Amino acid sequence: MTVQGRAQAIRAADPDAKDFLISSRIDRLPLTRVQWELAILVEITWGFIVVDTDGIGARLFPFVWRPLGTITNNQYAVIQALQVGLGVLLGTYLMSFVADRYGRRPAILLSTALAGLCLWPFAFVTSFVPLVIFSVLSTLGVGGIVATHAVYLSEMSSHAVRNRTMLTAQGSTAIVGVLIAGVASVMMPTYWREFVWLGVIIQAFVLLPILYWRLPESPRWLETHGRHDEADRVVSDLERRVTAIAGALPSPDPTPRIVGKAGKGQLLEILTNPEYRWRSILILVCWLLAYPGIVYGSGAFMYVYMVDHGADAEFAFRLLTGAAVVTFFAFLINARLGERVERKTVLFVSALIFSTAWILMYLYPTEAMFIVGICLSRIGTALFLFNMYNYTAIAFPTRIRSAAFAWTDGLGHLGAWAGVTSLGPLYQLGPNHLGWVLFIVVPGALLPAILIKSFGINQSERVLEEVAK
Repeated sequence: MTVQGRAQAIRAADPDAKDFLISSRIDRLPLTRVQWELAILVEITWGFIVVDTDGIGARLFPFVWRPLGTITNNQYAVIQALQVGLGVLLGTYLMSFVADRYGRRPAILLSTALAGLCLWPFAFVTSFVPLVIFSVLSTLGVGGIVATHAVYLSEMSSHAVRNRTMLTAQGSTAIVGVLIAGVASVMMPTYWREFVWLGVIIQAFVLLPILYWRLPESPRWLETHGRHDEADRVVSDLERRVTAIAGALPSPDPTPRIVGKAGKGQLLEILTNPEYRWRSILILVCWLLAYPGIVYGSGAFMYVYMVDHGADAEFAFRLLTGAAVVTFFAFLINARLGERVERKTVLFVSALIFSTAWILMYLYPTEAMFIVGICLSRIGTALFLFNMYNYTAIAFPTRIRSAAFAWTDGLGHLGAWAGVTSLGPLYQLGPNHLGWVLFIVVPGALLPAILIKSFGINQSERVLEEVAK
């Protein structure tokens, strides 16, 4: 389409939008501490919600529930599956609705509140049936932050620094992992109740107020909802703050960008548009495989596997602390690559790293190999997960981004639900838990990586409105 044709199309879609050039003004902003503050704040929130709340069962089972004799391996698999499956799925759909209807900011705030306030029962309950109920409630906020964090960051970043900003900020989640694992190594299992309460305090009473005061709404979301004056105010404030740091800004690209107005029927557009339908099916299949494999499947029994080979709580949590430090530097290396390497290639390499690590730990389940293997496997999981988050968010236009994220990543948690439920029997199948290792490596890591590498779209160095037009 010619520039003139695109201009006519954008004016026909929304006559008021032509005067604001919201996306072009965002894309011209040089990278400063203004963008870093927003990105790191959102990702630190993700880190505490997911690493602490979503991982609470994996920490408590081998060191509290199993020693007390209250929860069996199979019951734990059910609890973990409900936590990472049903709870996250419901939270993803609930918050994606909030994010599309009321804004990205309210969805992030509500997710943080839910995650913090619904965590406290784990400090008191150790029996199966109540844990089943609270496992679902506690992860509603997890699903919410999963559904919104990459969506928000992709809309606040320019294409020139998108990968660097997002992945470096997402590396802060590894620092959160260091803090949580370090505290756990001191407090667990003796002070496990206090450990749970500490997570509640940080999420509900520290992060939530900071987010409320420092996080603006996404101007791209405001634009798609016809709220041009509000979008202009947010971008003008960003421009003012960036100018104070970096000096005069270049003129925005005057080429009209077809944003499209949000409305009802986002899911219908995903299903009826051939391009979006194909993208969503491919991404959904990859999430269905990856969640019970490289993401939750490995984490669910990682501590148990080490304990069954002689590790104690101090060794396990100190090792995870070190692994989180190494993972942080892996994030920085990935971020330095910027847009020079396609995201789907990074996904493929991450899955190879993860698979190699677990094959080695299966063949040589020694303390020395755990130190190497756990570090490599956590790098593989973290880089795969966050690159897949970013790939999913960037694959769809702003008007349907949250709905598409829920349709793909959200439904993908059904794989976590079914797959993690089966991990209890699989963990006991074959010599040295071979059934579990094969499951997380082959269908859980290598297959989704091959699919996305072979059939995924290219995203590097492409304007958000063009890659997801």
